Amino acid sequence: MAIKTIYIARHGYRSNWLPDGPYPPPPTNVDSDVPLAAHGIDQAKQLADFVAKLDVKPQLIFSSPFYRCLQTSKPVKEKLDIPLYVDNGVGEWYRPDRPIIPIPAPVSKLNGLFDSMISEDWESSIIPSDKGETKEDIFERCNKFLGIFIPRVEEVFPEVSSILIVTHAATKAALGMNLLGFPDAIVSIDDKGTVIRNGSCSIDQFDLIKSNGKDVCAKEWELKMNGNTSFLTKGEEMNWDFRNGFEAGSDADIRARKLADARIQRSN
Repeated sequence: MAIKTIYIARHGYRSNWLPDGPYPPPPTNVDSDVPLAAHGIDQAKQLADFVAKLDVKPQLIFSSPFYRCLQTSKPVKEKLDIPLYVDNGVGEWYRPDRPIIPIPAPVSKLNGLFDSMISEDWESSIIPSDKGETKEDIFERCNKFLGIFIPRVEEVFPEVSSILIVTHAATKAALGMNLLGFPDAIVSIDDKGTVIRNGSCSIDQFDLIKSNGKDVCAKEWELKMNGNTSFLTKGEEMNWDFRNGFEAGSDADIRARKLADARIQRSN
């Protein structure tokens, strides 16, 4: 059976986004692998409630190996009682000029932190560069990932037609733009300047509308939900896209947002 519906969600609100802390250390001891804030955990539960009410529910979850994505995946897995796999191919985007390129913890260690909720019989479709990636690199990574991942899921899980990917803002945008057939992740998706929205715990839905073969380029997808956050108590927060200029949710991103907010307050 072909994959007909792909949901792509961003992780919930990170603890390092809180204005005054607390800022807990990474549970995995991996640089920048911060956990969700309590608010982010609440968002993940709200995401699970929303997904459980969808007419077409995901039958499998594939998560980034970073802690915040697994925290976001956990309530969905428990609510729907479906398998959860880790695939490094949907891991975080780190720029080449970053002092440290975080290497995620292995599944064996992650299962020790998540009560063995991750199914271990899945090999990552692709491994991101440990030297960091440009905007062009992550777009190409996601293109290669989809070309390997979708046919493999269809082969290994022939009864599955819908999946959920839990990832990060940049990866979410790059995956979506590849599915829609755009040449990069920066252009708008229509003549109104619309882009894929990537608020914390937002979710996209892509439905297959045409398939001329197994190759990812031979499939046409339609964007049915764009960064949906209607189910979240506080709506959209921390939206990010590639025009931002900083890694999504990084300390530099947070500082820039605070400066922008201060300028708006002064102007008012």
